[in-house]
Amino acid sequence: MAQNVANGGFSVTAYNRTRREVDLGPGSVVDSVAEAVAGADAVFVMVSDGAAVRHVLFGPDQAADSLKKGAVVVNMSTIGVEETRQIALELANLGVDFVDAPVSGSVGPAKTGDLVILAGGSEATVNQLRPVFLTMGKTLFHLGPISSGAAMKLVVNSYLGLTLQTASECMALADKSGLGRERFLEVLQKTGMWSPVVGAKKAMWLSDEYPAAFALKHMTKDLSLTSAFATTLSVGTPAILTALATFLAAQAQGLADEDMAAVAQHIARMAGNDDQGRHS
Repeated sequence: MAQNVANGGFSVTAYNRTRREVDLGPGSVVDSVAEAVAGADAVFVMVSDGAAVRHVLFGPDQAADSLKKGAVVVNMSTIGVEETRQIALELANLGVDFVDAPVSGSVGPAKTGDLVILAGGSEATVNQLRPVFLTMGKTLFHLGPISSGAAMKLVVNSYLGLTLQTASECMALADKSGLGRERFLEVLQKTGMWSPVVGAKKAMWLSDEYPAAFALKHMTKDLSLTSAFATTLSVGTPAILTALATFLAAQAQGLADEDMAAVAQHIARMAGNDDQGRHS
């Protein structure tokens, strides 16, 4: 994402909490948060969860202390609705604007600049940032005030989690009955129920190998955040709660760092399916 912004003609100074060699083209990588944000008009944060966002902004390195007055922080991480509002309030007290702009799409769309960006915040600020957003994404939605982007991302990701759970249960049933998941997916692909995400995960399911594009632990976190958000609105979400329980169990079985599609492996184990049954 940072590389796409840099290649889009914007001045980019980046910091990564995990030290690694990266090529940002015309952009540069620095060794501290303070150096990355000093003098910046806009600071984009993309990390794993709310605790990580707070650590970057208010932790030992205190990025917030190095932000100039009038700067805008754009959180593109998937975090909770209430913690989004709280972070925005704390930054406002420092004279810093805030936009929540999580994205839909994982490694592939991030590389090609085809993410879908879900923004909440001031319309004027979002419009000002639009040229930067459109170097990273093909579509930008301004969804309303601060936390609207966070809320929409949780709703969208919960739909994704439910899709993966449903597909996994149907594959387990197809395997156990002798039909086989490969045949099930072949038939499903010719129906109106097929979807791009099922197509994207098909190869993983057929090989039963799950290199992470979107780690299962992150989907577990998102389902948990959605459940908490729904509770604040008194909205019953029985299917989301069931999916959360399934993903938590899969995580406890050692699948946390595998791709979220690995929930199928956990469901297959619960069904008592062996490898032969999966590939029949």
